[in-house]
Amino acid sequence: MVGELLYFAYGSNLNATDLNRWCEERGQIYPLGEKVANAYLPDTRLIVNYFSSFRRGGILNIKYQLGQAAPGALFRVLPGGWNVLDAKGDTEHMYKHLNIVALTDDGMEHVAVAYQIDASKTSKTFVPPHPDYLRIVREGMAAHQINERMLASVTEGKEPDFYIDHLFVYGTLMSGCPRHYILAAWTDLESRVEAQAHGLLYNSWKGFPCMIPDVTGRQIVNGELYALKDPKKAFEFLDIVETARRYAATGTFFRRAIVQARRADGAPCLAWTYFVDMSVEGMPRIPSGSWRAVIV
Repeated sequence: MVGELLYFAYGSNLNATDLNRWCEERGQIYPLGEKVANAYLPDTRLIVNYFSSFRRGGILNIKYQLGQAAPGALFRVLPGGWNVLDAKGDTEHMYKHLNIVALTDDGMEHVAVAYQIDASKTSKTFVPPHPDYLRIVREGMAAHQINERMLASVTEGKEPDFYIDHLFVYGTLMSGCPRHYILAAWTDLESRVEAQAHGLLYNSWKGFPCMIPDVTGRQIVNGELYALKDPKKAFEFLDIVETARRYAATGTFFRRAIVQARRADGAPCLAWTYFVDMSVEGMPRIPSGSWRAVIV
């Protein structure tokens, strides 16, 4: 896990022009430094449940939902920048700091802070956003090439589809392997396609492989992609099977991560997968990246 504390933006602060305008009008420094990457808040969705008089309508907030992934971007914060972000978020009365772990599609975790509206201030019902606010957020998402399909649903008061609805497996859950039967209840087995993802594969010597991120982005792990029927229900079970606890928890054997997998035809697909969450010291590397090559 990366140790630097980053800022996760998911709403109007994705729009640099709007944020800079706010700062100039109030004589504040621009708070954000280098963008690190697009990222996702795991088990979190966007919601519009607070009326902002400044924005003349509802504004985005985040809430827990197992299996969801709220899209946004990670930024470094300039000296004095947190004070500016706190002032803009009115942390005395509205937003509060939420210490989170954000995921990037290379399988990495990042310690970060997101702003969440105090639950005592929110509405129990949908609060329609003003068109100007919606335009600002959409322009921000477009600038960072963030798919706005979750935004489109929640800003109409609808339950969003799951942002990531595929699972990449590379070991005993693959077809023909001992635990493949587990997937029958949670995935569409007919959706199976051969796929690859960046990573390093190790032999645990316990009858299953262990995958970790490849920081070079050059090593490949071979596996299969499956469409999840219902990610929430799937992870209620699979997280237990893989002994994956909440993010940043200790004592886990595996952790649920996000990868940019590629189907056999080269098409990209964001997918959930499980990386080992312990040291692989002493485990032999599988250079082929294929568990099948070991068990044949």
